Amino acid sequence: LLSALVRIDELTERELLATCVLLLVAGHETTVNLIANGVLALVRHGVLSEAAHRPREVVEEVLRYDPPVQLTARTALRDAELDGVAVPAGTMTMALVGAANRDPGVFPAPDVFDVGRAPGRHLAFGLGVHFCLGASLARLEGEVALAALARAAPGLELADPDPPYKGNLVLRGLARLPVRLNRGRGGVAPAPGAVSGSV
Repeated sequence: LLSALVRIDELTERELLATCVLLLVAGHETTVNLIANGVLALVRHGVLSEAAHRPREVVEEVLRYDPPVQLTARTALRDAELDGVAVPAGTMTMALVGAANRDPGVFPAPDVFDVGRAPGRHLAFGLGVHFCLGASLARLEGEVALAALARAAPGLELADPDPPYKGNLVLRGLARLPVRLNRGRGGVAPAPGAVSGSV
């Protein structure tokens, strides 16, 4: 992909650099945040084991409940109207993805983390021409990581009930997630002395 981009004469060096940064952030940081947000939600709500049994449903609910991308900006290319509000051409707008994914008109009990929720149409990956290029890969990575963790460490507990988040308005991710493994609940025993860690 990058080789093809380099050969496009219309791209300036600045545009090419911005595209490379976008690919790095979109392909790495958001997936890391998806997995960490998922671990937090699953452990906090006592349903980590669900990730081993139905990883697809778990990842979809994590994406809806605590998406790694909270908002996105768009510029109106032409005059438009949105829900009775005039949006002149050139106006920057913000789509609050996190809020849309908690819309009670779309999701019953939207503030409840429910891995058994009927499939809904969350906006974690955008929509239409702005749909995320890496959505399938991110979903797969989330499913594999969360299912593997649920099988290997079913006794995982939060060492900090309110872990800190990174200071980023757009990308929602944990700065750290200290956890403990409760050996009495099964899973793979950690190495001696390694009874806590951070994801």
